[in-house]
Formats: sequence, C-alpha cells, structure tokens
Amino acid sequence: MLSFIRQTGPVSRAQIARDSGLSKPTVSQALTSLEGARLVREAGRTSGGKGPTAQLYELNPHAGWVVGLDVGRDRVRAAIADLSGEVVGRRDERSKARSARSLIAQIGELARALAADAGIHWRQVTFTTVGSAGVFEPERDEMQLAYNLPGWSGHGVVDAVRAELGTNVAFENDVNLAAVGEQQYGLGRDVANFVYLHIGTGVGVGLVLNGELYRGSRGAAGEIAYLPLAASDPHDPGNLRRGALEEAVGAAGVVAVARQLGIAPPLSARRVFT
Repeated sequence: MLSFIRQTGPVSRAQIARDSGLSKPTVSQALTSLEGARLVREAGRTSGGKGPTAQLYELNPHAGWVVGLDVGRDRVRAAIADLSGEVVGRRDERSKARSARSLIAQIGELARALAADAGIHWRQVTFTTVGSAGVFEPERDEMQLAYNLPGWSGHGVVDAVRAELGTNVAFENDVNLAAVGEQQYGLGRDVANFVYLHIGTGVGVGLVLNGELYRGSRGAAGEIAYLPLAASDPHDPGNLRRGALEEAVGAAGVVAVARQLGIAPPLSARRVFT
C-alpha cells in the first residue's frame, strides 16, 4: 500500500480500496498503522465532486532517509535521498582501501560525512544499500566472487559493514542495481524483459525478466566475467579470480591491447575511446 501511495500521490481511502482490491476496513487499518509510523500524512481533502469531501493521504518523504553506497575498486560513491527518491546529496572519492577493514572504515566515514553535508543526523538514516562487485549469498550472509575488492569476499565482512553503519543494510551486486535503476528511471521503463550490459573496470550484466530482477539460483546469473574465452581453460582456478572475459574486455584489458598497439601513454580505457 505504501508503494501505491508513493506512486499515485494524494489518494483517498476509497480510491486505495478501489484500485488495490483491498476492503475498506483493511485499508483503514493499514493507513492507521502507516500514519502511526509517520510514513504517510494527511494531504488535504478531495474537491470539485458531489457529496462530502474525503481525506487525502500522501507519502511523508522525510519520515526517513536512505543511503546508497557504490563500492568499487578505484572509487567509492555515496548518495542520500528521502523516501520519495529525491537525492539531496552525493559524494565521490578515490578508494584508499588496502584491506576489508580499511574499506569498511572508509565507507562509514563517507556515508556519515554525506549525511552531515545534507544536514541530516545519521540516526535519521533508516536504510542503506551497498552495491559492489560480487554476489551476495543470503544463506551464508556473505559476499562471494568480489576478487577486485581487498578482503571483500568471505565470512565476517557483511556483519562488519552492518556494525559500521548501524542501520538496516542490504547488499546487492552493483550491475544488478544499475539494471534496477534503468528499469525505474531509464530506457528500461515499461520494458518487461531486458539485459543491462556493463563494461568498465569489470564486466557484468543485470537481467530483468517479466519485470523482475533475475539473479539465478545462486545469485550469479549476471557474472559473465567468468565466461571462458578462446584458449582459456575453464577449469583453471586462476580464471575464477580473474574472469577470462573481464580480463580481455574490461578496462585493464583495453589498456593492455592499446599498449601492444603502440598507443602512447598515459593510457586509460577512457582515453582509448575518446
């Protein structure tokens, strides 16, 4: 119901019941709970029609704040938004991490500084989403296949991030999150099935099938970096760390080919294509 109110705007109890298929008593009970949690608020009354006016309700965007963290090998980025999705602050800095501990400390400092810049107390942040390379395994509560980030794969990292941030925290693959963003705000709107291809420092895809993010049975459906390429041995343990496709077409691979072709330094993937 909260999602419906957020998307629709000021609505009456009768409209919610009519459009959602819920009974009016159920709608009234849910609205009472949402008001009690300050997630919705009164927004005037209906006008222009016959009969008595009805109370309207809308999302209370400042009932809480959410933070998004993009944890990459070279950069760490953060954004803070209200519950309507309006971004009120961003920060972007070079990653200084050489270990999981230092990386976790950096993202904690970055997130708190971002909130302070926006005039928001950190205790007002109700949810944080952390996007990074790799696959989050909820059964084991840990990240896997995040070899580009020092110490990010394995036991204890997820708990340490939660302890550092002190909020509700969700973990997701960064390309999956990019696909969700494209679905909500980009060319993926009103498209039921699409593939979002990311080529940068790493390589991966985000799959949206029947309007839903598709992760696969183990969460690794988009991990195309590990596809075997040419003469590479798919059974070579080294390929699990490097990813044959990523090694060939990721940023480092592009620079390596440019160097072989004699392109003068300084070299970067961006410079090769501009």
